[in-house]
Amino acid sequence: MASLAPALSAGPPPRGRARAHSRLVRILRWVLPMIMIGVIGVLAGLVGAHAVKRQAAARKDATTPIRMVNPHFFGRDNQGRAYTLGARQAARDEQSFQRVLLAYPSVTLDMDGAHPSTLTAESGVYHEDSRILFLKGHVRAADSKSTHFATDEATVNTRTGVVNGAGARISRTPVGQLNSRSFDVYDKGDRVIFKGGVHARLNPH
Repeated sequence: MASLAPALSAGPPPRGRARAHSRLVRILRWVLPMIMIGVIGVLAGLVGAHAVKRQAAARKDATTPIRMVNPHFFGRDNQGRAYTLGARQAARDEQSFQRVLLAYPSVTLDMDGAHPSTLTAESGVYHEDSRILFLKGHVRAADSKSTHFATDEATVNTRTGVVNGAGARISRTPVGQLNSRSFDVYDKGDRVIFKGGVHARLNPH
């Protein structure tokens, strides 16, 4: 009987071990779900942040105007006459994609014909829906017939080939020099109408 005493006193009693195990299980039941929730929250945050960055980048790309260097556009008017429109730089208008903003534009009408005419300016706006080009700032026009115009603003209808200008300060033609408040050019430059305060100086024959 004396030899059994040490064996009975060795290690914690079975009931104590069961209590410790039960306490550990209860702790893990709380800790593990909290860890899982934390991991899921971190992953959700990373995914959300990535989505926000992608949306911001997409909005930035959508609002950034498309810019072109030395662009050239080719087309034909209602009578099949070819024209070309170029510029040093071009960009889509952020407010309307039908508008193309031009820096130092140059347009040549009836480029394949016998008497092409070219207009240049400091800036311009081309409307793709109406095919009308607005020129502004030191507008200059010249054709193969030695006709030259200088004005501040001009409108070129590439659909019809008609050019309208306000304030033609200097207009040199083969017959002389004319000043007027406005002018209209028709029929590839064969017919020019000057309006308002016309002053002419004709060349002697």
